[in-house]
Amino acid sequence: MKWLFILASLAAWLQEGRPVTFSTNFDSGSLGDVVLIDSVWVRPSRTDSVLHLSYEIISRLDPDNPANPELQPSGRWFFFRMENVAGKHIYLNFRNTDPKRAVYSYNGKDFHRFEHYQASLRKVSALFTCDTVYVAYFIPYGWDMLQQRLVQWTGLSYVTMDTLGISMMGLPIQMLTVTDPQVPEKEKDRIWIHARVHPSESPASWQLDGLLDCLTEDSPVGREYRRRSVFYVVPFTNPDGVYGGYSRSNARGINQEINWDHPDSVTSVEVEALRSTMELLTADKPFDLVLNVHAQSSDKASYYIHTAESTSEEYYRKAMLLANLTTDDNPYFFPEDMFYSSPAPRYVEGWIWNRTQGKTLALTIEMPYSYYNENPEGEWVTIPSLRENGEFLLRAISDYFQWNVPGRYILEGTPKGNRTVYRYDMLPAGTYLIYIWEDAWIPYDTAVRKRPGPFRYLIRSKEKPYRGLLRVSSGRVE
Repeated sequence: MKWLFILASLAAWLQEGRPVTFSTNFDSGSLGDVVLIDSVWVRPSRTDSVLHLSYEIISRLDPDNPANPELQPSGRWFFFRMENVAGKHIYLNFRNTDPKRAVYSYNGKDFHRFEHYQASLRKVSALFTCDTVYVAYFIPYGWDMLQQRLVQWTGLSYVTMDTLGISMMGLPIQMLTVTDPQVPEKEKDRIWIHARVHPSESPASWQLDGLLDCLTEDSPVGREYRRRSVFYVVPFTNPDGVYGGYSRSNARGINQEINWDHPDSVTSVEVEALRSTMELLTADKPFDLVLNVHAQSSDKASYYIHTAESTSEEYYRKAMLLANLTTDDNPYFFPEDMFYSSPAPRYVEGWIWNRTQGKTLALTIEMPYSYYNENPEGEWVTIPSLRENGEFLLRAISDYFQWNVPGRYILEGTPKGNRTVYRYDMLPAGTYLIYIWEDAWIPYDTAVRKRPGPFRYLIRSKEKPYRGLLRVSSGRVE
């Protein structure tokens, strides 16, 4: 017993002699101050001792904003490395940020949420099994990760990349163009998407990553998407902010989200690059759709919908159509999750409204960091669910523009009295499910096609005729 005590004491001395260190010298790393609150040895058994260490974590604030000095700098994002933690019980108390359940990794690549019993709002309590651990607000999607993905996407013949400008720190502002180059552009819908205006919002990148993989896949559906559209995608509108681990600003302190109507002296070079590129691409024809992809502290996915009073009835109808198409058959996103607002020129949506007066539908879409539909007992946000949301968004865009992709055909009808006739030139043989649109796709009928050929479907109404869209989807009838 004496020797066991001596060995335990020696192990404790060796452990205490290796102090925990904190560092952030890597892509997207960020930390302000660390204060050791308490250090105590706890003996869970007669022969074992565990060092318990409590720290207060003060996340780093963004620089002061020269364009909007009235705004308080944000300190939401943190991403740091702790070393010499194996076998120690670590308590972290986050003073000026609000993680509900932070994430950790032992290799800086594979991240996991702390379990419910390990973490709560602004707190972590964990016994680590490895000597090095990375802790972050959410699963990072950094500069190096994007460059790897760009190499993969630009290796495809239908993806090109341009540099729109150079950031203050010398990083390129990169844009992907995804389309089938064999199809004339005049026949296509034109969509602009940008993300990571606020660099802490890594869920936005994971959603966009899923959309891009679906858009670029070598499949009949992917090929039809590219035949019907041109996508202009800026994955990081704020590369300095992402690489530097800022929360809501670029390296200069400017919040680019509200920088679209500022004087040149306080307009960021990133916003200047975006504006000039958008002006060039829309010199002859406006975009059909602009999406501003974000993440939010609200525990739900959302669109920011501009009201009919602040825009027009038609614009509001189009916005609600896309929003409802995005929530349809989506386990993460629900119609009640929307926010409503008015377009303001300091935002990209307001800047576009002033230029096009509704010809371009421009919306912000937000993903949460925590869980969906304000339900902590439900689905928590993961990389797979964010990537799925990207796929659901692309499917909604396809339905919105009525792209008839293999297995999913969106038809407009021709009214004839109390009837509406729907036609499609060449429908393959198969069993089809028929849906009508009433702010969601409602199952209506089935149809069996024994051979390919022209498709005709008739809806009769004794009272108010149905004039909405019809969806014809291949599937099995239960």
